[in-house]
Amino acid sequence: MPPDDKGITDDTELWRRIPPDQMTDDDQVPSGWRPSTGNFDKYEMSVVIAAESVGGLDGLLSGWEGFGVASFTAGEVRQLEFGVVRDPDPKLPGHALVVGNKSHGKRTRLARLCRLIRVPRPIPGQSAGDG
Repeated sequence: MPPDDKGITDDTELWRRIPPDQMTDDDQVPSGWRPSTGNFDKYEMSVVIAAESVGGLDGLLSGWEGFGVASFTAGEVRQLEFGVVRDPDPKLPGHALVVGNKSHGKRTRLARLCRLIRVPRPIPGQSAGDG
């Protein structure tokens, strides 16, 4: 198991920015589309602890025009055998990392279970992600 900070409880909501060109169709999710798996492929994946985000969603998205936000809990990513650790960043309060090897299957499961709490707005000239 990768490093994991048990001080971050399983019910802790985590937010991840989603670029507008990184969405894909998926008939297995209620909305019919979801973030592409490429949003979740880094060994150390950047997230923000929602309760510690200064300015809420607007603060998180300041300077990130068109981006959306996906939400999932620390418990949900732990069920996929990832760890969650703090990664202090003075410019981004509540910054943390979801740590672990993210196989395509696990990335797909995370993409399907996350909740889109701010839908990305397409930017003219960009195409959708490929899942």
